[in-house]
Amino acid sequence: MTRCSRALAAALVVLPALALTGVPTHADAASTAASHSVSSARPTVYTVTGRVVRFGNGRPVRNVRVSTFDGNDTDFLAADLTNRDGRFTMTVTSSDDTFGIYVQGGRAGFQNGWLGCDKTLKPTFGDACTFGPQVGKIRIKVA
Repeated sequence: MTRCSRALAAALVVLPALALTGVPTHADAASTAASHSVSSARPTVYTVTGRVVRFGNGRPVRNVRVSTFDGNDTDFLAADLTNRDGRFTMTVTSSDDTFGIYVQGGRAGFQNGWLGCDKTLKPTFGDACTFGPQVGKIRIKVA
C-alpha cells in the first residue's frame, strides 16, 4: 500500500465518525435554543409605572390599588396605591418582561378589573392584555 492510499484509507475510517458527532442537526439546534431560553429566564428588576385617570375627562384618580402579576396570572408580584396625580410605581423582580395589571378602584368609587389592550378594565384576565414596565394611562370608569 502506498503512502497516499494509506492516508486515503485513514480518512475513510475517520469520516463516518465525524459525520456522527461533528455536524450539528436540527435536534441539536433545538436543544441549544432550549438551554439558552432556560438560562435567559433569570429574574430581572423592573420598574412598572403608569397613571390611572377617569374615563370621561382624563382627571387623575387617587387611592386606587394597582397590582402586577406575572404574564400567566399565577404569581402576584407587587402593588401600589395611586397618588394624587393618579401615578403608581412598583419595583418588580421577574423573569418575565410583561405583566398582567389588576386595578382595584372600588375603594375610591370606581370599577375593578384587568387592564385590556385598549387601556380600559376588563372583567377577566382572559379578556385582558399583558404590558411592559411602562403601562401608560389607564382609563377607569365610575362604578
